[in-house]
Amino acid sequence: MGRLIFLGTGDALNPERAQTSLALPLAADETMLFDASSGTVVLGRLAAAGIPLESVRHLFVSHHHFDHVGGVAPLLTALAAVPEASLTVHAAPQTLRALRDFLGLTIPGVEDWLGERLGWHELVPGEPIEVGETQVTPFLMDHNLECMGFRVTRAASVVVLAVDTRPCREVVEWARGADLLVHDTHGPQSAAEKAHAMGHSTAAEAGEAARAAGVSRLILTHLPSSQAVDLEALVSEAAAAFGGPVDAAQDLATFDF
Repeated sequence: MGRLIFLGTGDALNPERAQTSLALPLAADETMLFDASSGTVVLGRLAAAGIPLESVRHLFVSHHHFDHVGGVAPLLTALAAVPEASLTVHAAPQTLRALRDFLGLTIPGVEDWLGERLGWHELVPGEPIEVGETQVTPFLMDHNLECMGFRVTRAASVVVLAVDTRPCREVVEWARGADLLVHDTHGPQSAAEKAHAMGHSTAAEAGEAARAAGVSRLILTHLPSSQAVDLEALVSEAAAAFGGPVDAAQDLATFDF
């Protein structure tokens, strides 16, 4: 069984929540992160979740929009001051290039500060990465730029992360039989045209993906502010399409899978 910690659950402009980041505790007091939120907020969320900086050993980055990579520079800067810390960043080639260019502009020298303690690994869709007892398989999704989803397997337990995507068959295929599907939700079905134009899905479409994949539970994330949408209505819309249990993620909430 695994445990997923939602460090940030808001969309790019949500002032009520941190932006997207998730943590997965590993064996030997290590932690795997998926995306890095926006700015220094990720450091505060790690502290609030009781996750020591030196435990963060792997960072998987879905794509290079600012609300997913904005926290990488502060994270690396903080890790550089912790002698026992080391980190491998996993992302697709285009995302890695953009991320390293961004670091060069905003905090030049940070890679040298970490030296051999910092590694960069290019992800290939469909090729799994083994991290101890955990396997992470990246897959391409339909966003406005190169964007990866992740199927995370530990023993017989599976969680699939599809945090920025339009409806696409790849999510359904990679989520088949998963215990938990974490899915991007931009708004209600009545706003589908706007959601699709921005590279996102509606609550009903998240529910349809969960039903088609036969997952056990659906969690909605990358959520707009409560001033923009009715979160209870989104959960109801997704549940009607799915026919199974649905939750709207909250910052610092944990889910077992």
